Amino acid sequence: MVGILDWSLIIVYMLAMVGVGMYFKTNDSMQDFAVADKKLGLSVMTATMLATAVGGGALTGSVGNSYVNGIVEVPKIIILLCINVFMGLFVAKKMRNIGGFTAPEMLGRVYGKRCQTLGGLFCAIYMMGTGPAMQSIALGTCIHLLLGVNMKLGMIIGMAIILAYTLSSGMWGVAMTDYVQFIFLAGGVLIAAAITYSGAGGWAGITGTVPESHLELDTSGAIKLICATSLPVLIDGNRYSRFFSAKDAKTAQISTLIAAIPQCLLLVMSLVMGLAAVVLLPADLPKDMVFATLLMKYLPTGIKGLCVAALMAAIMSTADSYMLSGATNISVDIYKTYINPKATDKQMLIVTKGGILAVGLLGLGFALLLPDVMSVWTLSSTAYVGGCLVPMLYGIFGNGKKSYTAALISMLGGGSVALVCDLNKIVIFGLPAIVYGIIVSAILFFAITPFAKDAKYVDIRK
Repeated sequence: MVGILDWSLIIVYMLAMVGVGMYFKTNDSMQDFAVADKKLGLSVMTATMLATAVGGGALTGSVGNSYVNGIVEVPKIIILLCINVFMGLFVAKKMRNIGGFTAPEMLGRVYGKRCQTLGGLFCAIYMMGTGPAMQSIALGTCIHLLLGVNMKLGMIIGMAIILAYTLSSGMWGVAMTDYVQFIFLAGGVLIAAAITYSGAGGWAGITGTVPESHLELDTSGAIKLICATSLPVLIDGNRYSRFFSAKDAKTAQISTLIAAIPQCLLLVMSLVMGLAAVVLLPADLPKDMVFATLLMKYLPTGIKGLCVAALMAAIMSTADSYMLSGATNISVDIYKTYINPKATDKQMLIVTKGGILAVGLLGLGFALLLPDVMSVWTLSSTAYVGGCLVPMLYGIFGNGKKSYTAALISMLGGGSVALVCDLNKIVIFGLPAIVYGIIVSAILFFAITPFAKDAKYVDIRK
């Protein structure tokens, strides 16, 4: 049970976050609301990238996945570290120098407005699934265990809190609350991992208790996990919005490199907690309830409140960031690019705030329909990565000609194939649906480009 001291810590934390968000409230301009007027310094940039990358959904999903499937998370962590280093070395600085609001803007600069709009739609869906959908499941679980209310009612309550918080802040407020939230997040996860690891009898206790299959790598499951959670980082709209919000290119680059190692260390601790949970918790526990149940059952008074606050910090810091990024996709990539090219700054701000409501409520609906965090994560990333990964990366790094026709067809073809395969559970050679989408997208893109009449050399800096 949660004691008075624990409740006090949780309530103080929630009030403090509202206070920080209101104090650092943005001005009424699109640039300030969406990218913090490009003024984030190194420490804030590093903290906000970590707080959003290791969110409540990621922690809940990683702990639960390790509880059910053992060391399947290990390859994901290694690949994620490599991708983060790649982003720091080759993408962050370049994107900050180019500037913008969203990742799909790169598609617009290279291939044209329709590609940007389609990419923006795919990205908004990905933001919706990875942000409000995943985080409402995590927060709903937390509220269910704390208050004993129905899980779905907990999701609705949690989303109402997150929406109110996000609409009042914008990127500057989000980044500053992330700064505080990451301190709670890192401290809470470290303490929880240490206590549960010790409670399980250390590594000897874990290896002597968990099934042998938990210590054997499931290659098929690892590949699916990498495709769903690591590959999207290459074109993650939330990550790109952070690059655009940095005060300069060097800050964007260094903060990305600094954040890479602690992010992976936090995920390693999640893996350890998942394995420890096999020893400490019943075998039939729903995997999305594992992390919160560990906190409730095995942490002492006071520490329990700190760690529950840390989980809430992780949930809120990811949900608000992804809702803001998804809403910016709606206002910049869809509304201004395709519907109203002459939109004023005031109109853009109104549409962005309306987009936050839309992304949050649709994400909540998404979460209520799908069974667990990892299902939401996989489905929401399928169309975006399957369709947009190849044309976006080629647009950024490719030196050859670029074609609007090739890009549009490859995005539609790859995204559609990936989504259809995922929804119908089609598996070939044990590979996940995203891989089929990426392959189809690449074949279409590189087969059509040499013969397309509109193919031309494009400088994305213009």
